[in-house]
Parts: sequence; structure tokens; C-alpha cells
Amino acid sequence: MMDARRMRIATRLAIAVSVLGLGVVVSIVVASGPLLGDGGDQCSGQDARLAALDQLDAFTVKPSGSQEVKESADSADCVGDDSAGSWLYSSRVYTYGGNREDLIGFYKRELSGLGWKREGPESGPSDVRTCFTRKSEMGWEKLTITFRQGAEADGTFRTSAEAAVDGSKIGC
Repeated sequence: MMDARRMRIATRLAIAVSVLGLGVVVSIVVASGPLLGDGGDQCSGQDARLAALDQLDAFTVKPSGSQEVKESADSADCVGDDSAGSWLYSSRVYTYGGNREDLIGFYKRELSGLGWKREGPESGPSDVRTCFTRKSEMGWEKLTITFRQGAEADGTFRTSAEAAVDGSKIGC
């Protein structure tokens, strides 16, 4: 008689602990979405903007002799965190035989014809990053040309595009 009663108590205790544990796990998973900064809620419905960003005209503009590094295209993605919100992102990596100053000069000339405006301080031969912005039908877009640290010899650089989910301007 006592063993049956102990079994029922043990079974009820095991069920209570399981339910409590499951509740804790579900709470952690639900709470971790925003903590992980996946931008899930803000990113929904952004497929058309992501596709447009990934096919940005600036990705087709590149200096003569430059080569896109195969498998360098990051598929367009919506990323974010709690401090900055969510944004759309896509990029390409290229190699170029010239120097940084010539490359930045090329982009300043070519991108201005597509509506891009150079932002931030004037760049020089030792700068690692140069930024351009423009307003499109879908909102503001930012384009950044970034040289890899120590990559001056091979001229490796990344062209990355970003756009805020809400269309607002992203600073350089």
C-alpha cells in the first residue's frame, strides 16, 4: 500500500518538474529572440527590399581589372540587435591591382552618376573605409567600400550595402 502511494507521489512530482522545466525552456526561447538580435519581427515582409539590395546597381560598378572573389556574395539578409534595430545587408568582395586612392576616385566618379553621394571625411591613401549614401524609392541606402586590414598588396576590398528596415538613413 505504501509503495503504490509513493509511486503516485513520485509520478506527480516527476510530471510537475517536467512541466516546470518545459515552462522555463519555453520562456528562455521566447525571451531570447530579441536578446539575440535576430530582428525577426522587424524583418518580416522585407523580401522585395532584400532582393533589390542584393541586386544593387553599385555591385555592377567596378574598376577595370577588378575581379569578384568567387563565393564572396553574402546572400542578402536582415540582421539587427536591440541597440541599433534591424537592417538589410548584402556585400561582395573584389580584388583590384591599383591603389586605394585610385579605387576611391573611381567609385566617387561612377557612383555619383547613379545618385550616390560620398559621406564622411575626405578619404586618403591610408583610409580603410569610404561611405556613400542615396535615397531610393524604398528608402535610404548606404554603400561602404572597405579594405581588408593589411590587404594593400593584393588590393582586396569589400563593397557592402545596407538599408534600415524602416527606410531611414543609416549614418556612415
